[in-house]
Amino acid sequence: MKKPSLLSILLTILLLLPTVVGCTPQQAATPPAAEEATEISAGPTGEDVPMEDVVLRVGSTKPFKTTNRFADYWYGVLTNLTTHDSLIKLGPDMTPVPWLAEDWTISDDSTVFTFTIVDDATWQDGTPVTPDDVAFSIEYYRDRDPQAGWMQDLVDTVAVDGNDVILSLTRPYGNLLTEFMTYSIVPEHIWGDVDEPLTYEGDGRTIGSGPFTFVSWDEAAAKFVFEANDDYFQGKPVVDHLEVSVFRNMDALVMALSRGEIDTWWDYSGEFPYTHVPPLLKSGDIKFASATFLGVPAALGFNLEREPVSDIAFRQAVSLAIDYQQIADLVFAGYGTVPTYGFIPSTHPNFDDAIAKMELNPEHAGELLDSLGIVDVDGDGIREDAEGEELMLNLRTRADQTSVVRTTEMVAANLRAVGLASTVKAVDTSTWIATKDQMDYDLVFFRATPWGTLMHAANGTGYFDSRRTGGGVLHNLDAEEYLAACDARLATAIPDEQETLDRTLQELHQQYLPGIALVWIDSVYPYREGWDNWTIDHIYGGVVNSFSWFTVTKATE
Repeated sequence: MKKPSLLSILLTILLLLPTVVGCTPQQAATPPAAEEATEISAGPTGEDVPMEDVVLRVGSTKPFKTTNRFADYWYGVLTNLTTHDSLIKLGPDMTPVPWLAEDWTISDDSTVFTFTIVDDATWQDGTPVTPDDVAFSIEYYRDRDPQAGWMQDLVDTVAVDGNDVILSLTRPYGNLLTEFMTYSIVPEHIWGDVDEPLTYEGDGRTIGSGPFTFVSWDEAAAKFVFEANDDYFQGKPVVDHLEVSVFRNMDALVMALSRGEIDTWWDYSGEFPYTHVPPLLKSGDIKFASATFLGVPAALGFNLEREPVSDIAFRQAVSLAIDYQQIADLVFAGYGTVPTYGFIPSTHPNFDDAIAKMELNPEHAGELLDSLGIVDVDGDGIREDAEGEELMLNLRTRADQTSVVRTTEMVAANLRAVGLASTVKAVDTSTWIATKDQMDYDLVFFRATPWGTLMHAANGTGYFDSRRTGGGVLHNLDAEEYLAACDARLATAIPDEQETLDRTLQELHQQYLPGIALVWIDSVYPYREGWDNWTIDHIYGGVVNSFSWFTVTKATE
């Protein structure tokens, strides 16, 4: 299919961009000491700061409400990049990276996890970070944080032995390291007396051990200010002052970026809308970094409890009716690729490249439908079911995700081309969740975040395991061998065993087709000219992440 000339230009520009190389803070060179300043200017806090100081201005559209990281999901995510540290992080190459835990060991039965804590980290009020703080934090999340309820029947005891924190679990759990990447450690001397973390607004709630200290949140201006932590145990970040401005929508954010009011964009596990790329290119001062997205930006799930969708041959027919390349070209501006039947992108650990790619084959789709007795009885181009009744598929999609809605419309047209009629209903998030949980659909459209594909037994299982619950999951597959493979994957932390099970789960996904990826994409991340050496990390926010603080550079004027 021939792309519009503008898209060709965009693709050419991306291909000419320099490769963004990632490294951990341990690998980053210590920034040279700044020379004594001879000029000063007003800094973000209103105080005088050297003109040599590096100020990074970030834009976001997340709806921040409070600076209590327990009470505000989005602020909690932001603190994981700025003011607070987790035990480990997931590196850009999808392997665990030491952080507050400099090392860890796992028992052969995956029930005892021992984390060795660094001995040179300090809280931002000068108090040392201790293994007792780590043990307290794990127990605090388990006992006080509703979002960490999964820990209650899993984490049995937490003990401290020197610099080691020892977790004993009630059962094997091979995905614990991945889970713990999202839980930052908090100071016991501040939170120890707080019984209700969701309502706490007291002093010290913003104190962490991270690379930045919290300076201010101006609700009227919708702006956060952070300053580099000079005493950070990983070394001082190269960014001296971080400003995060919150915009009501992407149109306003893109306008600010094109005008030079901000330097880049941040979204947790999200992708930058391709429709905003052309106006940014016109500004002449914007560059783009790109990398393969770790999630699935548009996916289709099946109701395995409703005929004829419950028949694997019907699900295969649907998969063969879809024009995946068209979705990649038109909805995702040519930055997409055709996925495989294994669902997860190739960037995931233990990706099985032997699994076939999705394909458009309407002739084969028609043959499968014919074999099921789903044929066009009256010659009007629309197939009837095996009883001769008009077959009308119920398609549900989320109205708040533009790219998913557009993909839904294209899939509906593809289905119509093979004689399958459908009704499309785009609904708000709460209605989508209710409809999905009640199984009141034939086909349901959704997206899978990078974290979502890694959760549970990884490989996208968190979306399809019938025993799972949650707003974004489908919990639609209860095949015994699939559930057994999930349990086996959860029960081991041994890499060789995990690899075998990862491939098994991808093969079972191909076999049962509880859902299909409609596209994989290369995400693009805009930033203003003059910045360079970003580290891309889709999990934590594209070019804005804990690794970029130690690699990014800004050209001197």
